[in-house]
Amino acid sequence: METRGYVETGTSPWSGQSLPKVQPKEDEEERPFTDEEIKTLMEGEPNQAYLKDVMMIGALTGARIDAIINLKRKDISEDGNFRFKPQKREKASRLVPIHSGLEGIVARLVKGKKPDDDLFPECPPVPEGKAQERSSPASKAFTYYRRNLGITDLVEGKRRDRVNFHSFRRWFITKAYQANQPEIVVQLVVGHKPQSISGSVYLGGLTREQLRDCVEAVRLPIDSTA
Repeated sequence: METRGYVETGTSPWSGQSLPKVQPKEDEEERPFTDEEIKTLMEGEPNQAYLKDVMMIGALTGARIDAIINLKRKDISEDGNFRFKPQKREKASRLVPIHSGLEGIVARLVKGKKPDDDLFPECPPVPEGKAQERSSPASKAFTYYRRNLGITDLVEGKRRDRVNFHSFRRWFITKAYQANQPEIVVQLVVGHKPQSISGSVYLGGLTREQLRDCVEAVRLPIDSTA
């Protein structure tokens, strides 16, 4: 509330206090989708047809759902990249090469659209005044679709499932590492801050070929052409 200007700095009795973070047990941690779960999700038919494209982009870029839903026509570059808006602690937008398995999907999504048009106008807008992300309706629709397919991993006593849309991101990262992609390249593709001093301070940037090789190293357990 201080940050948002609702109370004066230093006047709140809760200032500087926070609840301790409770680390989940090993069998409670959220996880990537399995290949079989990916296959089931991609071969199913969600009630909201646009979700299929959102899932494909999530699986083949590792992007968060809000970054995907916020894509506009102008965020698809002429040289074959997505430009995702900053998420979490990212300071700037980032370019991610468009996977060859997404080229047909992207061509269909941009057809006839103007630069400021949404790539996913089918996703209902969040009602004005509600503090929700643009992707909230899509996230809820995906949860409904996923559970209808029986893809759940609930922990007793916990409300949150061990699998969710973020599991596409975890799956992408897992597959990139399994394909022997360098850690720092994977981190930059998905928007993680490099953990090494040389990476976070001295890195001048990677080549487009390095980023594209990382993206292309990830393969869906289905035919991803569209």
